[in-house]
Amino acid sequence: MALPFIAGLAVGAGVVYALKNSSSVKDKAKEVFGKSKDFACSKVEQGKEVVADVKDTVEATKECIKEKKEARKLQEKEKVVEQIEKKDEEECKAE
Repeated sequence: MALPFIAGLAVGAGVVYALKNSSSVKDKAKEVFGKSKDFACSKVEQGKEVVADVKDTVEATKECIKEKKEARKLQEKEKVVEQIEKKDEEECKAE
């Protein structure tokens, strides 16, 4: 039963303190909000840098995969050309 009474006293004391020292509370609030704004801005910038790094990494990986696929295709084409040349040589020898 005493808990609501104590809570009411604490809230009332806080209001009285805030009214008596409104200028210092206002200044302190501005300071805290300014710091939090700066902190949020710095974190947003860091997030943008991370996103840019991830994009660069993804693009590099994508290019690497494309190069590997092209290299495999060239190797397969070279194998096919070699097989055709061998068949031609065998046919020429058979004649």
